[in-house]
This record gives sequence, C-alpha cells and structure tokens, in this order.
Amino acid sequence: MKLVALFTVCIVTILQVEANAVERATVTDAELKALSQQLHIDDVNAVQGIVLNMQSTTTSGSTTDRAPMPLFSSVPADAFSGPTISALLALFDNYDENCKVTEVVTAGETAEDNAFLDAILDTIVMQQAHQFLVSKGLANADIAVFKEYLRQIWLGQYNRGGGIQGSSGLEHIFLGEKDGNSISGYHGWIKFYRDEQAGRMNYLGYMKKIDLGVSSVIEMPMNWDGLYKSISSISVSGSPEIELAVATVCFLARPNAKCPLLGADGTPYAYQTYTLQYNGKTYVGSAYPTY
Repeated sequence: MKLVALFTVCIVTILQVEANAVERATVTDAELKALSQQLHIDDVNAVQGIVLNMQSTTTSGSTTDRAPMPLFSSVPADAFSGPTISALLALFDNYDENCKVTEVVTAGETAEDNAFLDAILDTIVMQQAHQFLVSKGLANADIAVFKEYLRQIWLGQYNRGGGIQGSSGLEHIFLGEKDGNSISGYHGWIKFYRDEQAGRMNYLGYMKKIDLGVSSVIEMPMNWDGLYKSISSISVSGSPEIELAVATVCFLARPNAKCPLLGADGTPYAYQTYTLQYNGKTYVGSAYPTY
C-alpha cells in the first residue's frame, strides 16, 4: 500500500510539472513581442525630449575614454516629476551601495516602498502586464496578492555572497551595487544621469544603440566612482513601470533566458533575466535590456 501511495504521489507530481511546462509553453514569442510593443506604446510616463551625445563607439573591456563629453546633453526640467519616477527616486537613499552591508529597512522606507508599488500598479502599463500574466496562469488575479509578489521578487532582501542580506532586485538593477572593486548590476538610466550630473559616472562610449521609438537601449562599458565594468546596458527614457513590467513578464515567462520583445516602433530587442534562490524563495537576481 505504501508503494502504491508513493507511486501515486510521484505520478501526480510528474503531471503537475508537465502541466506547468505546458502552461509556460503557451507563452509564445509572438505574444511577448505583441505585449511589449503595446506596453511601450502605452508608456505615458516615459520621458520625451532627452538629447543624447553618443560620441564614439568602443569595445567591451576597453578602459579608454572615447567620449570626452557626458552621455546626456539635455534632459527636460520636468523629467522626474511624473508619479512613478518621483516614487522611484524616493527609494534611492534607502540603500547602501555596498552589497556586503546589511540593509536596515525602516518604517518610513517601507511606506516609500508601498507608495512606489501603488504608483506603478496604477499605470496602464503594469495593469496590462498583470492581466497578461493572469491569463497565462503566471500571476494571481488579486491585485493585492500580485503587489506582495512584486514586493518579494523586487524589494525583498537577499544575500549575494558573504552571508549578508544586502541586495535586492530593484537596488541591483535600478541603482547598481558595489562588490569590492567591481560594479554589480546598474541598468537604470535615471541613476546613470544623476551620477553623471554629480561627476560620479564617466561615460566612455558605446558598443551598440537600439532605438525603440521613444526609448533607446545602450550597451557600453562604464566607470562609476573609479570602478570599471566592461559591459552594461541601460534603457534611456522609459518609465520605471515599463522596465518593471517587461522584466517581470520575462522573469516569469522566460526565466534565465533572453526574452524576445519589441519597442513602440516595432524594433526587436530582448530582456535577459536571472532568478536567484534564497531561503526557499525566488527573487529577481538580475534583469537588463539587450539584443
């Protein structure tokens, strides 16, 4: 009887795994492309009117400065006044850039986290992404449950090494982290602009630029506070919700892989995501635009 019961449990488990595999397989590349293009079209909080000075191309691994001028030539005065960008900016001083320092989350910071999540969930971009995930069985239909899921995978603290809970998906991607003498993450254009304005970021040139309509993906090396990263990427002009939406969809539909997407004008690009397991939970380890 015990063998029969064990056999039954194994069969049920296998069927559940197969069912989940079939469910994930129903998310086609064509659907991901159609969804992402519509999200970009509906990104009303994207910042228009940014002027970039691309200057010279360079190569991965080159520390030679081939761009004597800043990347950002001009950014509209009201660029950061939108509801979601201003909510994101409120989080910037909540983190220690050193990912080996334990983060202490205060009640005030939790309130700012809530305000940010509420702001992005109030946008048509995140609402469409949520509806898509629900239709594919990849997210709970209850918006409150989905909000807590976003809080876990993006804002939840985890350990990247050394036994320290000093990192999170949002900090790693939108702000960037320092790990000893190296840069970890750093894929946020808003942080890049602010650091460049403060004299902390030296733009060295670019390897590739993909124009997606309003926003552009730039792949490049970077020099942040004297620390060098041989290759990174940022998506300039997009709102926090467009990056969070496409990254979350890709994190669930194409984890640990390149996820095929389209910009507002139909230009193809991709998002690479990585999962990170910590204390029995799955977090966003990294996510960034690529090609």
